[in-house]
Amino acid sequence: MIGQVLLLRELVAVFYGNETAYAIILASWLFWVALGSLSLSKLTDKIKTPLDLIVGIQCGLALVLPVTIVFVRNIDAIMNIQTGELLGIIPMCVISFLLLAPLALILGGLFTLICHLSTMRGGTASPMADVATIYLWEAVGAVTAGLVFSFILVHLLPAIYITFLIGGINLAAIITLYDSRKPFFKVALILILMVIIAVSSGLVGRLERWTRSRQWKGFDIVALTDSIYGNLALIKVNGDYSLFENGLLSYTTRDELTSEENVHFSMLEHPDPRKILLIGGGMAGNLREISKYGEVKVDYIELDPTLIELSAAHLPNEFIEPLKDPRVNITYTDGRLFVKRAQGKYDIVIINLPDPQTALINRYYSLEFFEEVDRILNPNGILSLSVSSSANYLNQESRDFLRTIHSTLRAVFPDVKSIPGDTNIFLACKTEEILTLDAQAIIRRLKERNIKTKYVNEYYLPYKLSEDRIFYIEDILKEPGELNTDMHPVAYLYDIVLWSTHFNTVFKDMIERIRWVKLRHLMIVPFLILVIGWPLAKLRKSFPVTLSIVTTGFSEIVFQVIVILAFQTLYGYAYYRIGLIMASFMAGLIFGSLTGRNVISRDEKHILKIYKIAQFGIFLYPLLLPTIFILFRDMASIEKFGGLFAGVFACLPIIAGFIGGLQYPLATQLVDRNRPRVEGSIARSAGFLYAADVFGATVGALITGAILIPLLGIAAIAFLCAALNGTVFLLLLGHRR
Repeated sequence: MIGQVLLLRELVAVFYGNETAYAIILASWLFWVALGSLSLSKLTDKIKTPLDLIVGIQCGLALVLPVTIVFVRNIDAIMNIQTGELLGIIPMCVISFLLLAPLALILGGLFTLICHLSTMRGGTASPMADVATIYLWEAVGAVTAGLVFSFILVHLLPAIYITFLIGGINLAAIITLYDSRKPFFKVALILILMVIIAVSSGLVGRLERWTRSRQWKGFDIVALTDSIYGNLALIKVNGDYSLFENGLLSYTTRDELTSEENVHFSMLEHPDPRKILLIGGGMAGNLREISKYGEVKVDYIELDPTLIELSAAHLPNEFIEPLKDPRVNITYTDGRLFVKRAQGKYDIVIINLPDPQTALINRYYSLEFFEEVDRILNPNGILSLSVSSSANYLNQESRDFLRTIHSTLRAVFPDVKSIPGDTNIFLACKTEEILTLDAQAIIRRLKERNIKTKYVNEYYLPYKLSEDRIFYIEDILKEPGELNTDMHPVAYLYDIVLWSTHFNTVFKDMIERIRWVKLRHLMIVPFLILVIGWPLAKLRKSFPVTLSIVTTGFSEIVFQVIVILAFQTLYGYAYYRIGLIMASFMAGLIFGSLTGRNVISRDEKHILKIYKIAQFGIFLYPLLLPTIFILFRDMASIEKFGGLFAGVFACLPIIAGFIGGLQYPLATQLVDRNRPRVEGSIARSAGFLYAADVFGATVGALITGAILIPLLGIAAIAFLCAALNGTVFLLLLGHRR
């Protein structure tokens, strides 16, 4: 679990991650875990001394993770990738697939080997109960690691230190497991000693600094640090400071043109701006520009306090002076959560965030968020946001993307104006006839208010707001686009397609080919499963059980994605609560595994009946999700229901985890009944089904978050999962043994 989280964070920094990057990384990881488990399951009858192999692998495991981290941080140099260069989908796949293979293969194979060792030793009267116990303890390890990492390790130690720590834990496990007279026992002791020496002598610290510096080769590194949200790098180039979050540029200190455009268009459009809400971008110069307006008060929202702390510690005073302005109130929280809970009214709300390349950022471009902003704006209030565009020509992908944002704004605000350029600035007002694109009118306000600017001035504005440029963008935006909503985040699909065209048209062409697909078309998949699966179930009794594990693996990861997306869009992104959701799923897995173990030990005759009930439960579960999300959509904005909302969302993953945890050990017993009785057959069944479970999760991870949810929406994907699991339930009804 810790290795997966660390590598996900490290690779996202290389890929400047969006949901496509997350899907590729997670799918690569799961693929190799499945292959490792499946490969070892085929060899169990040939492995006579699994303990020796387990211990040898554990020794290697202590080295593989830190070596993988080192390779990830040097991948730019290895593949000749320039710092700040965006990567296409194909390089992402190649890097993820190759770098994750060693560790994931080992971890997948270890599960099968440990099951084999346990059944050979005959720990209990029921070998199947032993397999259930192993699955249970794996879940315990995962949930413990998730909590320890989220609440302790990520706050205290850099990544390389963490890899050596968990490597030492694996080596210590060998000592408790192995005979002290065996060679690997001595090897483990030597390796533990080496880890202690490496940490205490500062070698690990030097390795951490060297690998980080390799990521920023050729730049003057001012500071590097990790926060709970990722890696922060402050660099200096030609006297200017730039801060990167997970490899993606957050701000540059002297980008006056961008900061002036982000602020002054909205400020000059308003007749008398007094109270401003700024979400993100304070260190990029936006606060400095807002402070030029005398009687103004600013609520500045920043998610990561480490970003401000790092900047304040290293930037010259001229850049951090706006943070000390008494008119500025800094709040460290999620911007959408702040808007949802805000009680006051604002004249202007400025959204200064990246394009909606992720579902997390897409929340700030959705219909529901615009409605929440509308609630906190004064009658003449203005919302300002900007997205990537092109100054003179917009291709079809850019047009689709901008139309979606424009149409979603128009669904809430009666007046929406667009200012074209390399970034397209959208201005939306609650009242008509407030906004103007008349350059001379804006110039008059600029002079009346005595605002000193470098770029947004009487020379630049007539060019920026020329009639031909305004006509061009307005003509494009006349055509309506799809509404971008929390439950159907289509804007981030358009943005990913637009991003992918910087490299090649492979992803764009794929999306174009499937854009016509609706839920009714995907219903052919469960229909084919039923038609093909029915005769296969007659030929091979265990087929419906194996298929159910695949669809459960697929569904479980889809449920996790759906619940997290819904939680962060409706309630607001809360890092620890999302960590709690992940932990809740693993806790449900533990309870389910424990229940399955007890069923095998005490009620073996009813295993198939209980398994069918569990399958019916996973058919019903996704049908409940959209209903619950709709029920809480309005309640989430009411503070008194916040605790109930969070509690319900915390319980949802427990239910899904319980069903998955219950099914696996029962499925192992059912499949093993139909295998010939040979040495290692139980471990073979356990490893095979573990691989089937992970394979289903691989498919779910690869296509759901990045494609299916933005393409069809959360409700449609929930119904698809229900149909898949319902079809498998029908096949199971015919299973008699």
